[in-house]
Amino acid sequence: MASFDRIKVGDILWDCHMTQEGHTTRRRMGCWEVRVISIDPEKRTAMCSWNCNKPTLYPESRIKRLRRSRVKK
Repeated sequence: MASFDRIKVGDILWDCHMTQEGHTTRRRMGCWEVRVISIDPEKRTAMCSWNCNKPTLYPESRIKRLRRSRVKK
């Protein structure tokens, strides 16, 4: 898991969680890239771009759920 104190601008983190596979009841592990754009150490937040979308504000609690490396399938 990622720690707020150890992330840097330009880091690539991974958001990995279970997701539904199509229109079935089967589930699979999905991994999406999260790129750190900027960091505000005072407020303990970071601007991050999830899956190449527009950057959004990530609080420290949300960053803790991200991974440093992708999950092997």
